[in-house]
Amino acid sequence: MLMDVMPGVFSRRDPAGEPAPVLFEIPRSGAEYPRDFRSIASLTDLQRSISMYVEECYAGVVGAGATWLYAHCPNACIDLNRHELDIEPSQLAGEWPEMLRPGPKTKSGIGLIPTICAGTKPLYDAPLPVAEVRKRLDHYYWPYHNEVTRLLQGFRAKHGVAYHLSCHSMPAMPAANAPDAGQRRSDFDLGDRNGSTCGAELVEVVAGVLKGFGYRVTSNTHFVGAESVRKHGAPDLGIHSLQIEMNRSLYMDEEARTRRPELATIRTHLAAVAARVVDLAQARR
Repeated sequence: MLMDVMPGVFSRRDPAGEPAPVLFEIPRSGAEYPRDFRSIASLTDLQRSISMYVEECYAGVVGAGATWLYAHCPNACIDLNRHELDIEPSQLAGEWPEMLRPGPKTKSGIGLIPTICAGTKPLYDAPLPVAEVRKRLDHYYWPYHNEVTRLLQGFRAKHGVAYHLSCHSMPAMPAANAPDAGQRRSDFDLGDRNGSTCGAELVEVVAGVLKGFGYRVTSNTHFVGAESVRKHGAPDLGIHSLQIEMNRSLYMDEEARTRRPELATIRTHLAAVAARVVDLAQARR
């Protein structure tokens, strides 16, 4: 059942019957811009920041017994896969009330509040008011992450375990300034922040299913996992978080930004991944 739990913020699909303690969440594929969002970038360039169609690729996980959660707000507005203090002070018009923690990506324009899109195109021609950034956190960031926390904590309390898959997509070829520049990326890259956000068994199960379909799968190679798994993963407490990066060329034309027919096959394969993770979760209850 599709529930638009917070219109404009996130939707959730729950399986029929008792849900397994498994959550697939899609934090960076939304394209529902707030009415008051203003940018000097073109819509075409803004759209290139979105991991398009990922929510469609994972639509079949509900039939396997998992819960599906999808953020509507585009990451050009606020990136839900960044820490809440990952802000460059120079991009603010005013003082933030606590010490900020900008990372290397933030300094290049892709932090919590991105300042560039499509690789090099600026989003703004002036610093943002502190009140505007606070509003984006309060209206989009925290409601989404609070829902992830609520679901995972609920699963953990009821079943003794929770499995969290944070679902993303990556360009087939990295940007020229990326750490992995110059070589085509794998089909799937699984990020557990080098073993810190989930047990090895979850990585092995997901990788095994994908490899069984013939995909080239790597771990912590292109992306080790960002804020969604860092914030929510607690394997010592039974909450296992894994980031899944999927090569966009598998299901879409990256230049035209359109779906490929293979998307339906990808959806079936990812539903099989979900079914296997559900089996794992039920075995650990």
